Amino acid sequence: MPTINTNVAAIKARSSLDKVQRDLNTSIARLSSGKRITRAHDDAAGSSIAGRMESQIRGLTANVRHAKDGQSMVDTQEGALQEVAEIVQRMRELAVQAGSGIASNTDKDYLQLEMEALIAELNAVQANTKFNDVTVMSTAYSFYTDIDVAGTAITVAAGTMAAQALALTVKNVSIGGSSATSITSVLTSIDAAIATIANRRSTLGAASNRFDHVIDNLTNVIANTEAARSRVEDADFAVETTQLTRNTVLQQAATAMVAQANGSKNSILALLQN
Repeated sequence: MPTINTNVAAIKARSSLDKVQRDLNTSIARLSSGKRITRAHDDAAGSSIAGRMESQIRGLTANVRHAKDGQSMVDTQEGALQEVAEIVQRMRELAVQAGSGIASNTDKDYLQLEMEALIAELNAVQANTKFNDVTVMSTAYSFYTDIDVAGTAITVAAGTMAAQALALTVKNVSIGGSSATSITSVLTSIDAAIATIANRRSTLGAASNRFDHVIDNLTNVIANTEAARSRVEDADFAVETTQLTRNTVLQQAATAMVAQANGSKNSILALLQN
C-alpha cells in the first residue's frame, strides 16, 4: 500500500545504519586503544575480571620490588659481617702472636693496642651499618611475599654483633704484657665469636637465596597473570581490522539504502499528477 506518512523501508534501513555505525565506532575505539574492552558495557564480566587481575599484577609487582629491597637489606648486613669476621680473625692472629715465646711484655702491649682498636671497630660496625636509616645489625624485620601482607613472611631475627654480644670485651681478650688473660682463654672466646659470626652469615645467606626464589616465582606469576588479563582485555587486531572493513562496507551500503528508501516515495507523485 503506497503511503506518505510512514516510510517503513527507510525506518528499517536507518535502524540497520545505526547498528552498523555503532559497531563501526566500537571497532575504531578498539583499534585506537588496543583494548577489546574500552567500556564496561563491551564485556561487563570481563571488565570485572580484568580489573581484579590488574590489582593482582600491581600487588605482585610491588612485592617483587619489596623482595629486592629486602634482599639488599640482608646483603648489607651480610657484607658488614664479612668485615666483622675479618676483624675477629685478625684478633685471633694477634692472640696467637702474643702467645709466642719470643714476645716481650712491651711487644704484647703493642699487640694489645691493636686488639683494643679492633674491639672499638666491632662496636663501630654494629652502630654504623644502616640501610634506609635503619640500623640493620640489631633490628629484626619481616618481609611478605604475596599480593598483600597476608602472605608468607620471611623473618630475619636481630643479630647483634657488638663486642659485648660476642664476648670479646677488653677483659676477655687482653693480651697485654702486664694484664694478659690466658692465651688459651682468649683463643676460646675468639673461636666462639667466629662460630657465632659464621652461623649468622649462614642464616643471612639462606635468607638472601630465599629472596632469589621468591623474586623468580613472583615474576612467573606476574607474567602468566598478565597473559590471562591480556586475553580478556586486549584487542585482537586481526579480528578487529576484519570487523572494521566489514562495518565500513556495511555503513556505505546502509547509507545508500536509506537514500534509496527515501527516494522510493517519489513514485507516489506520479499518482497525484495523473
